[in-house]
Amino acid sequence: MRRGELRIYLGATTGVGKTYAMLDEACRRCERGADVMIGCIDTHGRPSTIAQLRRLTDDPHPPLVLDVDAVLARRPAVLVVDDLARRQPPSASHRQRWQDVDVLLAQGIDVITTLDVSAIESLADSIERITGSAPAEVVPDEFIAQADQVQLVDITPEAIRRRVAHGNVYGPEELDPATADLFSGESFAQLRALMLRWMSDRLTARPGDAREARECVVVGITGAASSDAVVRRAARLAQRSRARLIGVAVGRPDPANDPDMSASAALVRDMGGTFHRIQGRDVAVSLVEFAEAHGATQLVLGSSARTRIDQWRRGSVIDRVLRSAGRIDVHVISTPSDSDRRGRAHLAAASPLGPRRNLVGFVVAAVALLVATVLLVQIRTTVGESTALAVYLLVVIAVSAVGGLAPGLSAAVIAPLLANWFLIPPYRTFRIAERGHVIELLVFIAVAVAVSSFVSISARRAREAERARREATILAELAGPVGSDPLDRIVEHLCTSFSLDGVALLRCDGSPGDWVTVAAAGSHPPVHPDTADVTEPVDDDVLLVAAGGVLTADDHRVLGSFVQQLRLAIEQQRLSETAARAEVLDRADELRTAMLRAVSHDLRTPLAGIKASVSSLRQHDVEWPPDVRDEFLEAIEDDTDRLTAIVTNLLDLSRLQAGVLRPALRPVALEEVIPAALNSLGPRAQAVRMELPEHPDDLVADPALLERVVANLVGNALTWSPAAGSVRLAVHRRGDSIQVHVVDHGPGIRPAQRAQVLQPFHRLGDGAHQPGLGLGLAIADGLTAAMGGHLELRDTPGGGLTAVITLPRATGGAA
Repeated sequence: MRRGELRIYLGATTGVGKTYAMLDEACRRCERGADVMIGCIDTHGRPSTIAQLRRLTDDPHPPLVLDVDAVLARRPAVLVVDDLARRQPPSASHRQRWQDVDVLLAQGIDVITTLDVSAIESLADSIERITGSAPAEVVPDEFIAQADQVQLVDITPEAIRRRVAHGNVYGPEELDPATADLFSGESFAQLRALMLRWMSDRLTARPGDAREARECVVVGITGAASSDAVVRRAARLAQRSRARLIGVAVGRPDPANDPDMSASAALVRDMGGTFHRIQGRDVAVSLVEFAEAHGATQLVLGSSARTRIDQWRRGSVIDRVLRSAGRIDVHVISTPSDSDRRGRAHLAAASPLGPRRNLVGFVVAAVALLVATVLLVQIRTTVGESTALAVYLLVVIAVSAVGGLAPGLSAAVIAPLLANWFLIPPYRTFRIAERGHVIELLVFIAVAVAVSSFVSISARRAREAERARREATILAELAGPVGSDPLDRIVEHLCTSFSLDGVALLRCDGSPGDWVTVAAAGSHPPVHPDTADVTEPVDDDVLLVAAGGVLTADDHRVLGSFVQQLRLAIEQQRLSETAARAEVLDRADELRTAMLRAVSHDLRTPLAGIKASVSSLRQHDVEWPPDVRDEFLEAIEDDTDRLTAIVTNLLDLSRLQAGVLRPALRPVALEEVIPAALNSLGPRAQAVRMELPEHPDDLVADPALLERVVANLVGNALTWSPAAGSVRLAVHRRGDSIQVHVVDHGPGIRPAQRAQVLQPFHRLGDGAHQPGLGLGLAIADGLTAAMGGHLELRDTPGGGLTAVITLPRATGGAA
C-alpha cells in the first residue's frame, strides 16, 4: 500500500492564515472530485475561516479532536487536520496528534495540516530564547522531513498586529496578556526570521542530491545538561547540508558509572538521526575513529566542562580531537557555563621571571646535575668524556629554559667541575692528566654559556612578546565601547587585567581625609588611600587606588592609559550631568508654560462654580428651598474634589519633572494594591472585571505609587469605555517581570498619537468638554518609570486601548 502524501502549511504563529490556506487547498481538491474529510479543526470564531469551512461541510460543530477510527471507517482520499503539534486527550489512541497522522498516512490517506514554527523540535532552544518559555508540544524533525510539501504562510509584523487589533485573530475575551506580548514586541519578527531561515536550510539541497549519501554529521554526547543544545545544533548543521545525523556516546570499559543517555538518544532519533554507544579509554581517539569509520565530514562537540587542573592532568578532549581530526571539520558548541568561566587576559601571567622562577631553576639544576652525575658514574667505564659532557649540556639547556640565565650559567660552571671530579681520570681530583680533556672542558664551558645565554634571551623575548600582545589586548578592550556606566567598567577591567584584590575610585568629599567611593571592583577594594598599595591621581579631587599587588614600570605605563580613560569618563559624566540639568530646566520652563495655559481654564472653571454657589447661599434676600441648597452644596463639594485632584496631579507632575521623587521600593503583593486602587474610584469601579492568577507573583514597587498608577489607568479606561463591564484588569508573568494589563473598548488611540498623550497637558482633540488637564497618562508613565518599570499603550483586539504596566518581579516569588 502506498503511503499517503503529507502537506504542511507552516507559519510563524497563530493568526497568519495557515488554517485558511489549508481549507483553501482542501476546497480545490474537493472541486476536482476528491473525497475530502474534516478530521479536526478549530476556527477560533474567525468569519473568513468559517466561510471556507462551510464550502466543505454543513456541520456547525466540526470535530476538535482527531478520531482515527472514524477516519479509517470512512477512508477519505484527503484528510484535513488542523494544528499538527496539538496534544491529544487521554482517550485518543496516541498522545500526540502527529502520531495519529502518521498512522493515517501509512494507510494511504493524504493529509493536509498546519504547523507553527515553534513546534519544530530542533528549534526548541531558539524558541525558548525568543519567547522566554520552552514550547509545550513539538513535532520531531524526522516526521516533518517525510512531508511531500511544506507550504510557507507568511505575513509582516505590521499586518499581524492589525489583524490582532481588529479582533480578526482572537476575540476580546480570548487574547491573554502573554499572547498579546508575542504580537506587540519583537518576538513575532524573530519567529518569522527563524521560520524563513529554517525553510532556507530545508531548500538548500534537493532530495536525492548526491551529497546526501556522502556527508555525515557526528555529534558527541556526554549526558550533561548542555547535551540537548549540542544535539539540536548538530541537527541544524545536518539539515543545512542534507547530511545524516549520528549521535555517539563514549563510555568506559566498566560502564557502571556512565551517565544515563536515554533522553539524549531519544532526542537524536527525534531529529531524524541514529544513536550509538561505544566503549573506549581515550574519548578523543574513540570519537575520531568512529567518525572516520562512518565517513563523517563534520564532528560536533560540546565545550569541555573540565577544570584547568583536570585538563592539565588528563588533557583536553577537544584539543586532542582537533589534533587528530584530519580532514573532519570540528565544531565546538559553547555553553553558558563555559562563558562564565572564561578568564580575562592580565599582565601578571606575562610578567618576567622573578625570584620564584629563579629558585625553581636552581633546584632543577641541583637535582638534574645530581641525577646525571650518579648515572654517568655508574657507566663511566663504557662512556667517553665527550658523551658525558653532551649529557651535561642537555641539562644546562633545560635549566636555562626553566629558570633563566642565572641558574643556566651556574649549571654551565658546575657541570664541568663535576665531570672533572667524577668522570675524568684521575678521579676525585681536579687535576687533568691529558691536555685534550682540558680543551674539551673549556669548549664545553664556552658552548654551555653561549647556549644558556641564547636560551635565556629567547625565553625572555618570547615573554616580552606575549606581554606586548596582552598589553595590546588590554588597551584594545579599554578603547572599546564603555557602555552606560564607564567608571565601573574601567575599574573592573583594571582589576582583572592586573589580577588585583581590589580597585576603587575615591573622591574627596568636603574636608581632607573624607573619601567617598565612586566606583569599585574586586573582593577587597580600598576605601582610603592609606590602605592602598597603588595610588594614582586622576583629577583634582579624585584618586585611583588599588590593593593586592605591586606593579612594575611597564605595568604603570599601561596604568597611565587607564587613568587617561578615567579622566575622559569623568569629564564626559560631568558634561552629561550639565546637559541633564539644562534639559530639566527646559522641561520645567515648558511645564510652567503649559501649566499656565491649562490653569487659565481648568482651575478657573471649578473656582467659578464654587464662587457662584457660595455667593448664592450668602444672599439674604432670597430664601432657597432645601433641595436647592443641597444642590449648591453638592456642586461646591464636586468642584472642590475636582480642584483637589488637579492640584494633586500638578504636585505629582512637578515632583517628577524636578526629579525629587524617591520611591520606597519593596516586594509588593498585588492583592494589597489593586483593591485599594479600585476602591479609590468609587462605585463606578464595580464595572471592572479582574483576571488575576490564583497565586500571583509579588513585584518590586512602591505600593502608594503603584496604587496611583493603577487608579489613573483604570479611571481613564472607565471614562472612555462605552458601556459598563467592558474594562478588564489582568495580570501575568513575563520572564522576570510582572505585567498589569488595563483593557478597554473605547475609541482607542492611534499609534502616532501615543507618544503625545504620555506628555503633560495633552488631550486628544483638546476640546473644552473634555475633563481634566491631560495629566493622567503622563503621571502614570512618570510614576511607573520612577519605580524602574515602563508603561506601554497598545491596541485592544476589537477596538480600544490596552495600557500595560511592566515592573520587575520580586525574587523568591511564586513560580
